[in-house]
Amino acid sequence: MGFHIVNIENKKLKHDYVETFEELAYVDFITNDTIIYQGEEHWKPFKVSDSKQYEHFAKGWFRAGIQAQELFKEQASSQGYILEMLNQDQKSFKSYTSNAKNLSIKRGDFLIRNFGNIEIDVKCRKFGESSQGKTFDFKCSDALKHQNMQNFTNTPILIAVYENKNDSPNEDSIYMFSINKLMSSQTIEKLTRKGIGECYRIPLSFTTEGFSLIDETYKSIIKKTTIPEFIEIQRQKYKNAYSKWTEEDDKKLELLYCEGQTINELSKLFERNNGAIRSRIKKLELKDKYGG
Repeated sequence: MGFHIVNIENKKLKHDYVETFEELAYVDFITNDTIIYQGEEHWKPFKVSDSKQYEHFAKGWFRAGIQAQELFKEQASSQGYILEMLNQDQKSFKSYTSNAKNLSIKRGDFLIRNFGNIEIDVKCRKFGESSQGKTFDFKCSDALKHQNMQNFTNTPILIAVYENKNDSPNEDSIYMFSINKLMSSQTIEKLTRKGIGECYRIPLSFTTEGFSLIDETYKSIIKKTTIPEFIEIQRQKYKNAYSKWTEEDDKKLELLYCEGQTINELSKLFERNNGAIRSRIKKLELKDKYGG
C-alpha cells in the first residue's frame, strides 16, 4: 500500500503514485493544496466528468432518482411488499433483447415478488402547476419501451413518482400510475421539451396516491388467473398456501394457540395467510376450547 498524490491543474487531474513515505520527498509538484491518500496502486483517482459510470452523480436530478429508489424500498418494505431489485446492466438485458424482435424495451427498478411479480419503475420528478393542478412530465419514449416490455413479459408495469424538492425526493409524496392506463389514455397532453424530447404531461389527478394501486393491480391479475395459477401466486407469498393440514400441523397449531401466539405470528410460523389460520382455528374449535 503506497501513496497517491493528486493535484488539479487547469481543470485537469494530475496524479502520481509512490510506494513509500520517503519517496514523497522526490515528488516536486506537492503543494499545500495537494491531496495525498494512502491506498493500493489501482485505487486511482478520477474526475467525475471523465467517468461514464459516475458522471451523472454530478447532476442533482440523478442523485434524487437514486434516493427515490432507496426511499421506495424502505417504504414498500414497511408496507409488507417483498422487493427484488432488477439488474439494469446490458448482460441482464440480453435474454430479453435477443427475443424481443428488435423492440426497444425498458425494465423497471423492482419486482414485487409477493404481489404477482408486478414491476415498478421509480422516478423523482419536479412538479409544475397547470390548469389541471400539479403535473409532472414522463418521456414518451420510456412509456413505449415499458409497454413493449410489458407486452413481452405479460407482467404489469407501474410507475411510482416522488416529488423532487431541491434535488431530494419528498417522502410524503408518492404517486402511481400504470403503463396500461397511460398508453390507453386519450386525454393526457403531449409536449416537446428541449434536450429531453416528447413527454407526457401527467396531472396528479391521473395518478393514485400511495401504494394502493399495487393491491388493485394484483387483484386484477388474480381475476384473470386460473385456480392453479392463483394457488401458485399465493405460494409466492405463503409457501404452504392451500397445502393440506397434517395431524402434526394441527397439534402444533393447538399448542401455539394455547401459548397465546397471535394470528400474525402463526401466519409466519405456518407460512399460510391469516385467513387460513383463522379457518383452521375455527375448524379445530380452539376458541371454544381455550377462548381468545
